[in-house]
Amino acid sequence: MSRSIRWFILAAFPLAACNVQISTPDDGYYGGSGNTRLPAPSGVVSISLDGAIQLSWNGSVVVNYPNQFRHYRVYSTRYLASSGRCDDGGWSVEGTTVSDGFLVSNLLNGVTRCYAVSTVAQDGGEGNRSAARADTPRHGGSFVLIDAFDARPSSSGWLFHDISAGVVGVVSDGRRNDLDFRVERHIDGSLWFRPIRSSERLQVFGNAPIPDLTWIDRAPSSGYAFIEAEVVAGYAYVFAIPQADGVHYGALRVAYTGRDYVVVDWSYQTAPNNAELMRM
Repeated sequence: MSRSIRWFILAAFPLAACNVQISTPDDGYYGGSGNTRLPAPSGVVSISLDGAIQLSWNGSVVVNYPNQFRHYRVYSTRYLASSGRCDDGGWSVEGTTVSDGFLVSNLLNGVTRCYAVSTVAQDGGEGNRSAARADTPRHGGSFVLIDAFDARPSSSGWLFHDISAGVVGVVSDGRRNDLDFRVERHIDGSLWFRPIRSSERLQVFGNAPIPDLTWIDRAPSSGYAFIEAEVVAGYAYVFAIPQADGVHYGALRVAYTGRDYVVVDWSYQTAPNNAELMRM
């Protein structure tokens, strides 16, 4: 049974997000030695991870051409933020796979790259690349314990990015005035996320619990408010955090609630005005 979640409005206004969706036409063949040109994979999607990107796509090529399919070839190139396009002159091979998924690792968080996939036939012929997708790795972590302020104030605050210390994802003293939020207890015993900085904006993600943070496609483009939100196990919360270089987005999912503490999973995007948190 889903549980309604309570929140208190302190102030509200929408913040726009920059969502990157790239579709680059491709009219060439890339190194194939045979004559067979199988269709490009369709439905390429990606999951933003910590220092990595997980790609997946529709497996219909294997189903439709079981005797001609050899493997997929995965490509990447730079994303040109100035033009909002992929660098079509810089495509290079990340690797090959026979499955309908591929993990690209050893990436820098906050740096956007474009990805595309082609199909290679048994005779070595290579078809067109798929439409390109742009994605940006982000920081994240699991099973972080944050105490209630009245129980242990020194470990009741949270910063997605402690800029002064140069670290990401920090449990800190709830008495700091630069926190994203701290955990507070209301008179009825319930625990709440309370934003500390007046510029902080958050919203409850959806109206029901989610299994994990990969259920968040990207940070919503509107609906944020300066509010307190009740801590409920399984629910997710998305934060829009204005900083000097633009708006940054973070997310929490409550893994567990105790009497005096909460346990959360989190993600944070260091690239400004980039709403990609987990999956696009």
